Amino acid sequence: MTNRQQKSFSGTRWARSRRIGHFHPAVIALVAVAVGTSLAIVSSGTLGAFSSAQDLSSSGDFSSVEIRTEQLSDRVHFLAPDPGLGGNMLVSAGEDGILLVDTDYMQLSEKIKAAIAQIQPGKVDFMVNSHYHYDHASGNAAFGLESVIVAHESIRRRLMEGREAGANFRVTPTPVEALPVLTFEDSVTFHWNGEQIDVTHTSNPSHTDGDTVIFFRDANAIHTGDQYVNLNGFPYIDHDVGGSALGLRDNIAEILGMIDSQTKVIPGHGPIATKAELQFYHDQVAESIQFIEDARSAGKSLEAIQTDGLPAKFTGYDGFQTESAWIQYVYASLENSV
Repeated sequence: MTNRQQKSFSGTRWARSRRIGHFHPAVIALVAVAVGTSLAIVSSGTLGAFSSAQDLSSSGDFSSVEIRTEQLSDRVHFLAPDPGLGGNMLVSAGEDGILLVDTDYMQLSEKIKAAIAQIQPGKVDFMVNSHYHYDHASGNAAFGLESVIVAHESIRRRLMEGREAGANFRVTPTPVEALPVLTFEDSVTFHWNGEQIDVTHTSNPSHTDGDTVIFFRDANAIHTGDQYVNLNGFPYIDHDVGGSALGLRDNIAEILGMIDSQTKVIPGHGPIATKAELQFYHDQVAESIQFIEDARSAGKSLEAIQTDGLPAKFTGYDGFQTESAWIQYVYASLENSV
């Protein structure tokens, strides 16, 4: 097959024969411590070493969290925890069955299942991960015994390592049922509930090394994962797995090229956005990177740039990462790009 040749499968034909009986949590974790050239159905392997005192995915009080739902089309629904302790989700429900994007925290699994049951009774047939971080994927184990988990190959690799976010690892091994069993290199397309759903690994290391966007073509809704977090602030870059601020900038431009002015943009966290809002985010990221790159090229150290800060136009753009943290992410990305 040629590079970036697309794989696809039909929900009705394939799945019915294959069904199996204000701060981002990643910030808290840091403080606390080719279109697909192949598809692979994989089994469990040896899991990596673990170094943290407590699994981040099992901490926190979720008793007051509710799962809010919003219908985006005849078949596609938006799910979000309220308050937003986990990530945004999408559900496709129809005659082929149920497909879910992301699983959030394990502690929210029963609430997520209950919210999905209000949309359509039955088990989740497919679950797709946007990336490996624990606030999006630690609930995998609650679905994996009944659902086919689909993800980019690096997401499976990070979960097998027991990695939760950055340099934070699980105390206990990742349950086998939480691991993706169907992986891809660049993309896979579902034909599911009368809709084309393109699952695409964006071209560059970005928020992580496995960032995946899920585009529901007929509903014109795209889930960006945490490459876009709509919280009026700069993103988190997971350098421990090769993430890059430069790659994130370029990937957001790539996503902008996929969508139109009517597309419903589902960020990893925060309210549903428009293409114009995603463009603004891209411009904030790109212009701040250019400023930091110019300062670095002029001989300024990381500490000097952090002390001077970004230009006034970025004042108040800190609803997610702090300005100082973002400068550090960008500076490291520039050093790694040389």
